[in-house]
Amino acid sequence: MTASPVVQAQEPAAPAVSEEPAAEGPESADAPDAPPEAPAPAVDQAAALAYFREGKQHYSERRYAEAAQAFARSLEAAWSINALYNKALSLDRASDLIGALQAYLDYLQHAEAKDEHRVPALERSEQLRQRLGEVLLQIDSPEAIREIRINGDAVDKGAFPWLTLPGSLDVEFVGEAPGQRKHIRADVRAGGSVTIVFPGFVRPEVRPADSPRLPRFAPAEESRRVKGLRAGFWTTTSLALAGGVTVAILGSRVLLARERARAGCDGLCEEGEKPGLYRTFYTLQDTTNVAIVVTAAVGVAALALGIALRRERARRPVATRAGLRWLGSAVELTF
Repeated sequence: MTASPVVQAQEPAAPAVSEEPAAEGPESADAPDAPPEAPAPAVDQAAALAYFREGKQHYSERRYAEAAQAFARSLEAAWSINALYNKALSLDRASDLIGALQAYLDYLQHAEAKDEHRVPALERSEQLRQRLGEVLLQIDSPEAIREIRINGDAVDKGAFPWLTLPGSLDVEFVGEAPGQRKHIRADVRAGGSVTIVFPGFVRPEVRPADSPRLPRFAPAEESRRVKGLRAGFWTTTSLALAGGVTVAILGSRVLLARERARAGCDGLCEEGEKPGLYRTFYTLQDTTNVAIVVTAAVGVAALALGIALRRERARRPVATRAGLRWLGSAVELTF
């Protein structure tokens, strides 16, 4: 499993052992000792010894990351409980908290109860556990999962419980089928654990096949004749309304002038004034009559244009909308 990126941490409390790597073995000062339950038989004792010595050299010179790598190569060549503990100690000094805790737990799983490093390894693993978080996985779906990624890093399904630094997590599940992806976000606290429950991928929405649609008749474009009739109708209608307003105003002035001519000069008019009042009355009366005639003519023209426009529109095709709906074994056609 690939551990999360290493961050700098404070120097761990010194365990109850020497800060130097563990002894190379009780029987030989140069050969790693074989534990009672080694995971694999020795492959290359000479290479294991060389890498072990390289790890000791790096450790003494405080190159802890290089020391951890050398002890890891020694373990690959020939498994050794001392190399495993020294790897954990080197990772701890290199501030790789996750790698150190994993190495300590691996050591505790294989070390004998009387091993001198077991107690400090147990204490240090508990301290590291309180600084890290744990991610558990619960899968509630039979769907196949091709890959699991945590914060972009691929994690094997068998690597859970998965150790991580505290913070936010973006867990992505990738399925076998194209487009099958599920993101689950969670927060993990130091010393705590969080369970990621995978309910399954979101199934694509299944839509019924589109029902056959009948063509819709687009409204016919208006002809120039219709446009002209409509413009003429509204123009003449507006003029007729304006003429009506004018007739009303002139009619009121005619009535007023007539009243003045009849009553305003009874014994009060000077010579030559009364004919002037009547001339005003007759002038307004003639103007009003002309306005009435013109307004009536315009109104008749508007009426004629409206009738012609209505007839022209009646000749145009009517837009029709049709719909088809399935009703079980029957089909309903609506317009």
